Amino acid sequence: MREEEAFAWYKLFRAAGFGPKARQVVWEGVREAGVALGDVFTMDRSQFEERFPLLGKGRLKGASLEALQGLDEDVLYQEYQALKDQEIEVVHPGHSLYPEGVARLEGGDALPVLFCRGVLSLLKSPGIAIVGSREASDEGLAIAKQFGSELALAGENVISGYAKGIDMAAHSGALEKEGTTTIVLSQGILQFSRKKNFEDLDLEGNALIVSQFDPKALWNPGNAMIRNKLVCALSKAVIVVESGSKIGEDGSMSGTFDAGISALEMGIPLFVVSASAFKKAPPGNKSLINRGGIEILPDNGVGRILEGLTMSNRGEKETATSSEQLMLF
Repeated sequence: MREEEAFAWYKLFRAAGFGPKARQVVWEGVREAGVALGDVFTMDRSQFEERFPLLGKGRLKGASLEALQGLDEDVLYQEYQALKDQEIEVVHPGHSLYPEGVARLEGGDALPVLFCRGVLSLLKSPGIAIVGSREASDEGLAIAKQFGSELALAGENVISGYAKGIDMAAHSGALEKEGTTTIVLSQGILQFSRKKNFEDLDLEGNALIVSQFDPKALWNPGNAMIRNKLVCALSKAVIVVESGSKIGEDGSMSGTFDAGISALEMGIPLFVVSASAFKKAPPGNKSLINRGGIEILPDNGVGRILEGLTMSNRGEKETATSSEQLMLF
C-alpha cells in the first residue's frame, strides 16, 4: 500500500499543470474524503469536479482531469522504479517519515514532495541549519566548520544547502566529527554528486540528501530561493554565519539574507554571527540582527544556541496546562 501511495504521488508530481498548489488541493481533497490518492486517477468528471472544485479554473486551469488521465503510466512507473533502484525515496504528505516542521507549512506554502536518499530517519529529527555566503571569508569558513563540529559533538544534526562556501564548511565540520548532516538541494536529486570535500568522509552512513524539485532538474537561482524555506522548515533553529545585504550590487537578493528572513517569518529561532567576528563586516548580518536575529559570537555561539533552545522548550512546558503537560512527557 505504501508503494502504491508513493507511486501515485510521483504520478501527480509529474502531471502537467499540477504544481505545488494544485497538489495541495488534491491532498486536502483526498484527506477530507478519506480515499487513497490513487483513486483520483480513476475518477469520472462529475466525481473530480465535485471533489476538487478549484481545479481546472483560474490559476489552476492546467490542473485538469485530462492531464491526469493522459499520463503514460508505464513510462512513469519505469521512472519511479529507476529512482527506487538508486535508493531514492518519495516522501510525500501523509508518509510516516514526512517531517513535522514541513507539515506545518500547510497554512501558508503548499507542501512539497521530497525526494530523499541516505539516512531517512533524519527527516524525523529536526536539526540546526547553518547558512551563509558562497563567497565566504576565511573567518566565515572557519566559523561554519567550527559550528558544524560543535553541533555534531552535541548530537545535533547539521542542515545546510550544497553550495561552495559556508554550506560545505558546515557539512564538513559535522562529518569530520562523525556527526550527521542533511544536504538540501536546489536542483533535482539525480543531479547530486559527491564533491571532493567529502571524498574521505562517511557521506552514505551519516548524511541525508533531500530535494523538492523534479529529480532531473538543473540548478537555478529561483530554486535556491524556494529551497530556503525547506531548510528552515527542517530546522529547530537557523544560524546565519555570513550574509550579504538584502539586495546585492548585481541587483539580486542574497540567498542567505532570504533564508534569515524566512526563519523569522516562520517563527524559527534565528541566530546571527556578530559582525565583530569579521575583519570586514558582512553587510547582511547587522540587518538581520536588527530585524530580530539573536547576535552570537564564535566562542560561545553553539553553547548559547543550545541553552536558548533548552530554555525555550522548558518555558513551553511550564506554561502548558495540566493536560498539555501530560502530553509533553
